[in-house]
Amino acid sequence: MCYGFLNVIWALSIIPHMIRLTINKVPTLFIKAFTAIDVQTIMEFVRKAATFYSGSSNKILFIDTPITPATVEAVEKLKFERFQVIFRDHHGIDGEPSNSREARVVEATTKLNNLLGVDCHITIRRLHPACSTLVSIGEFKDAIAIIADPDADGLTAAMKAAGISYPELDDDAAKLDGEPQFQVTGSSISQLLAKGMAVLPSYDVSKPKEREIAQQNLFTDWLKAVCGNEPALIRLQAKISLYDDATKVSQSLAKTAITIAPGVVLVDVADKALFDPGTLLSLLENDPECRIIVLRKSLGPIAALHGIQYSLSVTKSYQNKINLHDLVPAQAKSDPEAGIISNVSFLLHTSESIWQQEVLPRLKNLQ
Repeated sequence: MCYGFLNVIWALSIIPHMIRLTINKVPTLFIKAFTAIDVQTIMEFVRKAATFYSGSSNKILFIDTPITPATVEAVEKLKFERFQVIFRDHHGIDGEPSNSREARVVEATTKLNNLLGVDCHITIRRLHPACSTLVSIGEFKDAIAIIADPDADGLTAAMKAAGISYPELDDDAAKLDGEPQFQVTGSSISQLLAKGMAVLPSYDVSKPKEREIAQQNLFTDWLKAVCGNEPALIRLQAKISLYDDATKVSQSLAKTAITIAPGVVLVDVADKALFDPGTLLSLLENDPECRIIVLRKSLGPIAALHGIQYSLSVTKSYQNKINLHDLVPAQAKSDPEAGIISNVSFLLHTSESIWQQEVLPRLKNLQ
């Protein structure tokens, strides 16, 4: 059952790291704000949306967006232009910050709270594993625009806020935003999104729009399928065989894993065939002594800038014991150009140089 009508979904434009849709008449921008260009993109998107808006609201919803200085800057500028910004997110720090990166998140959280007051609700993943639980169905169907993270959690939260939902959405969203091996365990409609996301092409600098176009089409078809569009459902189901092939590649890759430090295994997936990360991680986690899994990649946002990307994840049973932020310098910032991306303590992506100079030596001394 679909609550709300998918009035229109269409692409305004696509550039790397950004997807624009209109969901149930609400213009929605999926973006991670790290740079001044990202701030400018958000501002231009909102201003354009406002010129076409005929309602009486001046609300802009930020949901599931990383709590970065760029995000804070965008909110400040929108407030200055007299928009009412509402901020809902679950990336707050759980407890006291343990390093400078977490301290910066706390600082940015404080700024957002001071800027927005009751319109700011930043919680933690332990209490709200999915951002869809932070909004009610159609709560922001009259918003001028929605700004969301370009992942399944951002999509499900934005669509619910705009008025599109189904009974299992919150439970599905929590799985979709969890460990890869659990993302395909939701409802049948959720599994189509998870499997579609699993086989999206990685970001390739030689084909910069390929992933964004594929993700744009996936989001569009999935939203339509939720509301009963049969052709969209058929297109999603056609991706299942691609996913099945990817799981077979993952099974082969798992056999190539090597131990590089106590409880740390590495799999080199650079230039390999399309694989399913969830299947690969699940197979590696079968070893009870495995604490951290490392994938060496030739594609991805850091690989696009630095040539190679190392993606680390903490296995579920050790996530309360290991903080991957401890593997990089205390003052390190999460920024692809700097060779580091990390929004949560159990996931970390680095460049080759950061891996060799900082991460690997610390892994070998990890207690």
